[in-house]
Amino acid sequence: MNDAPGTRAEDVLEARLDRAKMPTALRWGRNALAFAVSTVSGGAGDDLLPGLELVVSRRDTGAEVLRVRAGQFEEAGHLLEHTWRDLATMTVEEFVRSWRLIDE
Repeated sequence: MNDAPGTRAEDVLEARLDRAKMPTALRWGRNALAFAVSTVSGGAGDDLLPGLELVVSRRDTGAEVLRVRAGQFEEAGHLLEHTWRDLATMTVEEFVRSWRLIDE
């Protein structure tokens, strides 16, 4: 990233949650399987749902710089909050190094 040294990460990057990318047929299949498992087991099966992904992108271009599996709603929410904290408190260089967005 070619941003000025010392630039705060949240001035350049933003984070959000997206539904996990997968073919529609696979998404439907996983949803059906999760429903079947939860019906049989009385509530389990959430880990079979497609889940969410954490996406970090550049504010100026919208280009994604990071996309990782974030889990289900509660876990994904915690990861997003952690990411927002890092963006607010780190420089771009620190964020990139911390999240290993470049090879060292």
